[in-house]
Amino acid sequence: MTLLIFFNKYIKLLSSLLFIFGLTNLTGKLNAQVFNSEQNPPSIKWRQINAEYLQVIYPMELESEAQRILSVLEAIMVRERISIKARQKKISIILQNQGTTANGFVQLAPRRSEFYTTPSQSFDFQSWLNSLAVHEMRHVIQFDKLTDKLNAPFFEELALAIFGITLPPWFYEGDAVGMETALTDAGRGRIPEWSNILRANTLSHRNFSYSKNYLGSLKDFTPGYYQLGYFMTSKLRKDYGANIMDSIYSTMTRNPLRPYNLSRAIHKLTGMNTRQLHDATIKELQDLWQVQADQSNTISYPSINKRKTNTPENYYLPQPVKGGNILALKQSKASTPALVLITPEGKEKRILNIGSQELPWFSYGGGKITWDEYRSDARFHQRSFNVINVYNLTTKRARQITYKTRLFAPSLSSDGKRIIAVSVSYSNQISLVEIDPENGRELKRYESPDNNMLQMPSFNPDGSKVVVVGVNDRGKTIYELDLKTGSFTSLLPFQSQEILRPVYGNQDIFFKAHYNGTDNIYRLNLTDKQTYQVTSDKIGAYNPFYDTISGRLTFNTYTVSGYDIAALNTKSLSNKNTNTLKSHFVDYGAAAQEQEGHNNVLQNINYKTYPSRKYSEWNNLFYFHSIIPIVEDNAYFDDSNLGIELQSDNKLNTLSFYTGYQFNNALRKSEYLAGFSYKRFFPIFNINYTNRPRLIYRQSTVNKITTFSPVTWRENEIKAEMTIPFNFNRFNHSYSLGLKTGTSFTNRYNIDNGMPSLITRLNFPMHYQFYASHNTRRSSRDLAPKWGQNFSFLYRHFPFEDQVKGKLFSAKSTFYFPGLAQNHSFAASFNYQDGDGSYQNTVDIPRVSGYSFLTPIGNTNNTLLLDYRLPLFYPDFAIGPLAYIKRIQGGLFSDFENIGKGKSFSPRSYGVELRADVNMLRFFLPIFTFGGKVVFLNEKPHRNPVFETIATYSF
Repeated sequence: MTLLIFFNKYIKLLSSLLFIFGLTNLTGKLNAQVFNSEQNPPSIKWRQINAEYLQVIYPMELESEAQRILSVLEAIMVRERISIKARQKKISIILQNQGTTANGFVQLAPRRSEFYTTPSQSFDFQSWLNSLAVHEMRHVIQFDKLTDKLNAPFFEELALAIFGITLPPWFYEGDAVGMETALTDAGRGRIPEWSNILRANTLSHRNFSYSKNYLGSLKDFTPGYYQLGYFMTSKLRKDYGANIMDSIYSTMTRNPLRPYNLSRAIHKLTGMNTRQLHDATIKELQDLWQVQADQSNTISYPSINKRKTNTPENYYLPQPVKGGNILALKQSKASTPALVLITPEGKEKRILNIGSQELPWFSYGGGKITWDEYRSDARFHQRSFNVINVYNLTTKRARQITYKTRLFAPSLSSDGKRIIAVSVSYSNQISLVEIDPENGRELKRYESPDNNMLQMPSFNPDGSKVVVVGVNDRGKTIYELDLKTGSFTSLLPFQSQEILRPVYGNQDIFFKAHYNGTDNIYRLNLTDKQTYQVTSDKIGAYNPFYDTISGRLTFNTYTVSGYDIAALNTKSLSNKNTNTLKSHFVDYGAAAQEQEGHNNVLQNINYKTYPSRKYSEWNNLFYFHSIIPIVEDNAYFDDSNLGIELQSDNKLNTLSFYTGYQFNNALRKSEYLAGFSYKRFFPIFNINYTNRPRLIYRQSTVNKITTFSPVTWRENEIKAEMTIPFNFNRFNHSYSLGLKTGTSFTNRYNIDNGMPSLITRLNFPMHYQFYASHNTRRSSRDLAPKWGQNFSFLYRHFPFEDQVKGKLFSAKSTFYFPGLAQNHSFAASFNYQDGDGSYQNTVDIPRVSGYSFLTPIGNTNNTLLLDYRLPLFYPDFAIGPLAYIKRIQGGLFSDFENIGKGKSFSPRSYGVELRADVNMLRFFLPIFTFGGKVVFLNEKPHRNPVFETIATYSF
């Protein structure tokens, strides 16, 4: 029975928590997105198209896009199943147009894939949704192959759990990136910058372990599992043929719950386990990349920024300002993103901390800085916005100038009087928009040619023209927009180049591309119409900016420590015509491309017109997908209740429902349960019902003899709660605000051996909660927000009940402050409660450490908990395949109780703690924290300290 309990909890933890981090992030710029259980605004009108194996659900604004993408998906599905042979099953594709982050995922329970339709300002050189479709359909086939017979309405959650237990994300994500590269003329496998971290580390002989490269590090930049997985799965296909992926999945399917199943399957078929495959891949890449570097005649460029520590940091988008200073956007593992000013001597001054961005971006002009930031909708988190901010270097004031907009990559004119930005509408109409930086007012709009995606615009020096990247399925080009006529001119043919960040420089346009196989800065001469390579960095050069006053070109180079700043006088630039260049790119996925037919799946698609119809939420409220076992601790004996629960979650995340049965082993009677959560509108409604047996013992004394007799009954209990949540952000601050109110009704019947004091009906006890928080953004190394204020107030009482009296008020608060050194944190938590009647002995606030070992001093009225935490070191140490230790942290604490009760101000307990942040069994998530606290008890007579263990997990 103990084993069954453990297995049930293990499955539920993995299925409901471990895999919520999602299956894909096509931009490669962000951490993997969690499975999204959020809602869209209720005003959206949904439609659907149904084919034999695909259902596309979409907002009505995307009718033409839905028609097109279904034809694309049907063509992709045929090609994707050549290298993994899986039985085809129908899946729903939901086009999400309300968000501003380019992303997507596939999941089970419910079975669906979500495509976030807003393109990024930096993806590969083809249409966003086409690239996304190829990637996501590979995940669909991976699910179908590994969990073929585990389907709705009973086994989808089990299938999801098996998929996550069996496959590390590097394997399924790397395979999907390999397919997006093999089946198209683009894909991230063809983008040099995408593998920069791994390439720089490898060429510098920083050969990290498999665990560190896969699970990441707080000490160094590591590649991430997308990049690592692409190269490892590509080596499998290169060395073991086209059928190796299908063979690996087939081998795993026969042993779905075997520990380290993937590693054992790979070992059986290749003789290598996953660690050995990793080492062999890195060794081969090191040799290939060294040859590439030797053939490319690289140059080392001195860094303007002066690194004072070994902390990994990026200095993006260097732009000269007055006095020879340089502005840059700094991102670091030790600090939150900020705009910084770097002097000619390399000294650094922080100007302003900024908020979350779709990708690093800012622009300078006329004494102002502009940048875009992500803004979440306060309630419906499927909807988000991208707004524009402006900072005045003279007044030192930051302002948000647009609200609820979808504007990207804003750039200032040289005089600071206009902003040009990319606009993406809800129907994916692409435009350039001129904006007044004083008030955010739209001045003029320019529709994109053929509705091609536009990226990273910038003005010419006199503000009469704009240069911008254009993207479609033929590749990328550079457009020039004449603001007077409103006409776009294509300056380059569409080509398979990752062209980014074009800027004007006298008679040239500088931009990033990879004509010789390595990212470098190139210039397009507007006179002779020729393109020339002007830098030759070993790893890559990026983000050019030409200063018309000094004639200098500033740009980024990449090193193992991150993006540095370099500068060249235009007279020092190389000038190699791209017609003479030979690409030395290491095409590690070439074998997979050959195995997949070496032709673009997106060409020659037979586009069809499908009948579409309304998609009604009310007709699709239920999607029963899983039966899960219930193994629940019994309140009466050291035993467990066993049962099953049927779960339903609809595909738009508006209704979750469950119903179940369990057997109470202690009382030998049945229990029934059901509940739902409805989230379509602004309030969230939760209702839960339980019918169960209950037992207490009645004490009686006759002739000084005390006896206990059982009192049993059954009861119906209904609980209802309404929540109104608000969550929003501004700059580097996040806020939350919410109201909750709830009640319950209990009816007791079939009472055996009852007593007068037993209440048969408990009528609607009420509770009300208000919570609010403000916290600043955290860096990777921060243990807590640098600044934060968090409050929660709760009130409980019995307004509709005559037989029960009592009320309880509680207030909880936590404040965060900076510590004495970087990444240290000081937290103070003050909590208060006051209760009477039935709540007289209730403790609803956090207790002091070691409270169970302390002598009681009456009812707890308040507590003050002081906590200082600090990182000690980052070992990046693997204990074989069992554990990988990322960070060791320490702490001091001092806890007070019942302050102001006439006693001296002294702690009830205090002590020290030690924790370790660990990945267990090579699972990417969750991160477990294990440790212990030595608690000193401040009371007389003196007592020995006690030890408390710590075991938590987070995502």
